[in-house]
Parts: sequence; C-alpha cells; structure tokens
Amino acid sequence: MQTPEKKRNRGKYDPQLKLTIAREYLTTELGYKSLSKKYNIPPTSINDFVKWYNEKYTKGAIEETPSQSNDQVDEKELKITALQMLIENASKELGIDLVKKFGTKQLKK
Repeated sequence: MQTPEKKRNRGKYDPQLKLTIAREYLTTELGYKSLSKKYNIPPTSINDFVKWYNEKYTKGAIEETPSQSNDQVDEKELKITALQMLIENASKELGIDLVKKFGTKQLKK
C-alpha cells in the first residue's frame, strides 16, 4: 500500500482517510501502533483522527459503517486507478500510446 499523501494546500490528511482509519480503530482490535505501521502514519496522527471522528460524528455513527456494496465500489475504483496507472507506465516505458483517443479518425489506406 502506498504512503498516504497529505493535501498540499493545507498540510492535512484527506478526510476520507481519517474517517477510514478512525472507524478501523474503533471497530477492530487494532491499536495505534499497528494502524501506524499499516498506513505508514505516526501514531499521534491516528490519535488525532480518532478525536476528530468523535468530535465530528455522533457516538452512534460507528454502527453506520458503509455497507458492503460501498466497499465493493471503493475496491473497484481502486482497481480501475491501478490499471490506469499500469497503462500509463507501460506507455512511457514502451514509448507508444496504448490509450485509444476518442474522436480521432483513422486514416484510409
């Protein structure tokens, strides 16, 4: 898994990442250190994420975890992104364009 990137404009982590990590901490047996290793984020930041989550969301929000269909959508989006990156890297390494350009007409022979 790649190291999460901070937002460039404010230096804060993405709220979706904070939400994911805070929910994982609150709903699993994983502690700050294990989540720190998993996401490559300092344990103090994870502590801040949990505090942020508790302030922003009600106590009952833990039970409102996304359904499995949302998890499947996120997984599919992740796969699409990975495949797009793979195609881009292959295009650069091979020196040819592998992506179809819509709207261009083929030359008649």
